[in-house]
Amino acid sequence: MTLHGLTSQEVQERISGGQVNKALKSETKTISRIIVENVFSLFNFIILGIILFVLVFYLKNRDDRLLLDSVGILLVAITNTAIALYQEIKSKIALDKVNLLLKKPVTVVRDGVEQEIGQNEVVKDDVIKVYPGDQVVVDGEVLESRYMEIDESLLTGESLPIEKSAGDEVLSGSYCVSGSGFYRAEKVGEEIYANSVTKLAKKYKFVLTPLQKKINFILEITFITSLVIVGVETLFYFNGTLSVTENDFVRRVATILISLIPQGLVFFASVTYALGVYRISKLGAIVEKLNAVESFSSIQTVCMDKTGTITENNLRVKYINDLSSQADENESLRILGAFVENSSDKNATIRAIEGLNVHDSMEFRDEIPFRSENKYSIIEFEKDGTSVCYILGGYDVLSDHMGGSDINIADGIFRDKELSVYRNLLFGKIKSYKTVSEIKSSREKTEIEPYLLISISDTARGDAKEALELFEKNNISVKILSGDSADSIAAILADLDRKPEPGSIITGKELEGLAHERLKQILDEKDIFARLKPDQKLEIIRTLKQNKIYTAMIGDGVNDLPAIKEADMGIAMEEGSQITKEVADMVLLKNKFSLLPRIFDEGNKIVNSVSYISKLFLTKNFIVIYIAMLSIFFLLDFPLIPRKNTLINI
Repeated sequence: MTLHGLTSQEVQERISGGQVNKALKSETKTISRIIVENVFSLFNFIILGIILFVLVFYLKNRDDRLLLDSVGILLVAITNTAIALYQEIKSKIALDKVNLLLKKPVTVVRDGVEQEIGQNEVVKDDVIKVYPGDQVVVDGEVLESRYMEIDESLLTGESLPIEKSAGDEVLSGSYCVSGSGFYRAEKVGEEIYANSVTKLAKKYKFVLTPLQKKINFILEITFITSLVIVGVETLFYFNGTLSVTENDFVRRVATILISLIPQGLVFFASVTYALGVYRISKLGAIVEKLNAVESFSSIQTVCMDKTGTITENNLRVKYINDLSSQADENESLRILGAFVENSSDKNATIRAIEGLNVHDSMEFRDEIPFRSENKYSIIEFEKDGTSVCYILGGYDVLSDHMGGSDINIADGIFRDKELSVYRNLLFGKIKSYKTVSEIKSSREKTEIEPYLLISISDTARGDAKEALELFEKNNISVKILSGDSADSIAAILADLDRKPEPGSIITGKELEGLAHERLKQILDEKDIFARLKPDQKLEIIRTLKQNKIYTAMIGDGVNDLPAIKEADMGIAMEEGSQITKEVADMVLLKNKFSLLPRIFDEGNKIVNSVSYISKLFLTKNFIVIYIAMLSIFFLLDFPLIPRKNTLINI
């Protein structure tokens, strides 16, 4: 099916008619809302009440000291509010820029040619192309589907991906997990479904860090204490024990309330968080949650993917070994070239094989696309008037589908050339079935005639070793959760001087059907997990959290998405899929693993700084409490006044 898309003239007509996907309203607070929330805050209302309380007695007694005290109290409120406004508006501007950085271009077909445009440039009736990991940006109708599966869990709660065919509806906010296809934009701008769910992929999870819980506890205690002391002062004043003038009593009450209101602690904690976020953003990371930096310093276990996370997403073919006893190697390579060119999946593995000569007498018929669950893909071609199916997948997954003699030949090459350190793929022809339909309907084992053994190498990130050493130094356990083979993981870790001990790696197949208690035991014993499915990564994260272990998950792909969303802190790589970056708490720009040690240091700075501030704040409060109690019980003069307290607070 050939899709021409809109013409340039039709695009201009729709733009003129307002049928364009205008940028949604900012997900951050508006400046007016920030001003309203900071000016009319609970603290400011309390301070306003104190000022009115003092002014009432000024009007009654005309004591100029009370007027000056009111000005002093007001100065504290204005200073705190002004700095808080500045910090939050500055954060809002930075976050708006972040949102722009994370918006991925959209591929559309116009004038018969594919081109990339911004999401806010999509117009009604545009033909949009989607690949695995792409988010559906507007509501539309599927025009062409190559086994395209759409995950709508963020919209509907349905956990299983839904295969979409021509004519089916797709909704903005969902995303493609496998296959590929084209859809026509039917609703744009304010009409799209995503507006009603407000970017569910970025739905905020409010999780208090250990430090924030301590701050809240301090606030509760100090506020209750201030009320108790004011109550005691009032009782002693009215029964005559406290022999001071009415004006002096008012000033004492105002001073105690102003002193014990926890304005300073909240303000300094917020500023400290903001400064940490600012410093990290300057280094090259996008922090989407204010407490994320401090959260990182509280992490007990870091789980991370291998491919694209520990390693660079830059695979290359190292070796291609001929396994066929019948087909010519050049012929096999041309068939592989046709397979790669017609594959709907354009992941890093497929891209590494691109560039081969293509067999010109093969016509695409049907396909079973690659999925994380099966680790292979199948394409049906018509060749010389006959249907034939070819398969490409993990060698360790497909090797037992070959005949006995073929297995011996392949295993011999595998051992002799020490290929276990590479990602190995088997390419061959399916002998038992000729069409994809037959394969889908059959429950019998698929028999493969092997053609080629393709070995692909990966490279560890240059700064991965430094990050792993940081975790070890700070007693943070690291668990590798990968969909790749155990040999491939072992090879990369060996490059990082962390060669796994024999028996230290467990596979997803061994985890299947395990009881929950047994899984908990394995998580205590093992740190490297190979050939995991996305749901198994999710289950591991959930189990760690159930054991009260503060957990982070670092990944880049759609298969890491559930685990990143579930973790106490999710970290995504910039080269990762769009939807994964959307749900993460932090995104490492330029995939800088070397930022992790600095982020850890910033988290420690935040914890230490707020701890020092809390001690200073509590010391000041205790001094006020002691002075107040001494002046009551020993009939001493109360030395503090609102204006002096203003200087202390500032």
